[in-house]
Amino acid sequence: MQLRDTTHFKARFLLPIVAATGMTILALAGFLAWSVQQIDGDALAREQQLLDRAFEELKTQMYIAQAELAVWDDAVTAYEDGDWRWLAENLGVNAFDTFGHNRVYVFDSSLSPVMAIREGGQVAPSTASEYVPDLTPFFERLQSLDGQAAIAAYNSGVSDTAPQAMEFAMLEGQPALIAVMPILSYSGDYTMPAGTEPLYVSILLLNAELASYLGDQYLIANPTFVLTEPTTTASLPVLGQDRQPVAWIAWQPETPGARLVGVTLPALLTALAIGIVIVGLLLRSLHTALSQLNAEREDASHRALHDPLTGLGNRGLFHLKLAENFPTGRKSTPSLAVLALDLDKFKQVNDTMGHQAGDELLMRIGAIIQPLLGPHDTLIRLGGDEFAIVQTGISGHGQPAALAQSIIDALARPISLAAGVSRIGVSIGIATAPDLAHDQTELIRFADDALYRAKNGGRNRYCIYGSGDTNEPARLDAQLREAFIARRSDTTPVSSQGPT
Repeated sequence: MQLRDTTHFKARFLLPIVAATGMTILALAGFLAWSVQQIDGDALAREQQLLDRAFEELKTQMYIAQAELAVWDDAVTAYEDGDWRWLAENLGVNAFDTFGHNRVYVFDSSLSPVMAIREGGQVAPSTASEYVPDLTPFFERLQSLDGQAAIAAYNSGVSDTAPQAMEFAMLEGQPALIAVMPILSYSGDYTMPAGTEPLYVSILLLNAELASYLGDQYLIANPTFVLTEPTTTASLPVLGQDRQPVAWIAWQPETPGARLVGVTLPALLTALAIGIVIVGLLLRSLHTALSQLNAEREDASHRALHDPLTGLGNRGLFHLKLAENFPTGRKSTPSLAVLALDLDKFKQVNDTMGHQAGDELLMRIGAIIQPLLGPHDTLIRLGGDEFAIVQTGISGHGQPAALAQSIIDALARPISLAAGVSRIGVSIGIATAPDLAHDQTELIRFADDALYRAKNGGRNRYCIYGSGDTNEPARLDAQLREAFIARRSDTTPVSSQGPT
């Protein structure tokens, strides 16, 4: 009788409870497995997207760096004069110090090296000869009919874009970003005969230092470059010519879903002991944990796209905003503008008042400029004392010009800091699309060119690329500059700044 009662109890109560508990556990396990897969998959996709964007950013920065150094009247004259020391200092050491290029070479038109820089130090040009086979495909692209036609188009003013051969490739047994650009005259006044242009080679090694930089910049854990595809960690191929992998970047992926399981496992074990009642509480706790996880992911995404000092957007957000807002098709009227800002006299604040005052000033700059922007405009800190603004929804050059003038006026006023009162200014370069720039690289380069012209024109002013529109801080400054230029023209030829 007791045995039958026990059997009845098991069949009537225990088995349904065990079955319900088992089904609950299976449901929870399935839900957790699905959640882990979805959350970890989303995190991995985000990291891959960030690294993909990082490699495009490396290429963009390489083009800008080479265009800034190779397309230079002084570089042409130095080469023609055989001033290798000048080339080494300005095209070699400067490329290492400013842009981090590990190897910099200059080859003549017969592909003989005339200047070599290795990790910022000058070495014998002959040391570059061993890399000629690896560099030959890049040389051939520029010396081909198409390459020579592109050089001729730039020299004649038909094209505003200096030709370049750039790919990820192997060098010295390790992956590298290799770029080759002819040394050309910016003004067009020092053009060399066709086919005689020297070739400027910049090489950025994909080494541990670069991997560490990418990890810090994009919040990627333990990135490293490897030559074979790893199977135990997350990876992304670095594609070279014909979209073939040159190397892989491997890293330890974020696993927020797995961490979630580790956090909730004690609660799940407790659920086995106390039954169905706790299941509802666990689900609610799980919902809370998922909400917190999403908040952490959003915070991580925000930190990846924003400057930690000022809270403004960083380069990642800058390129993301350009990609989202860049107009399609070619039109004669602008709808998007980039304003490149460079603070004047910022170094004096750091030198006289200290770096803490400089940091405070950078934060104040954002607070001063932000109220001047439209609701859809984005203020970016590119680094140091360089800022940029992505201005959308414009219908002419007047709107970015008015914004630039309001920023100049605002920053011309004294700024109170904890260490004292600072007086600075700002130089602004403006470029618009799609009336002038037809892609993001052109838009950035045009804005940088306009900024260069604004700084060379006396600072604390703005310049619009392509329109010739500038503002003068004071009539006396303009008269003094005109008198200075006139005096120089009586003694030495004035080099053109190139087309705007």
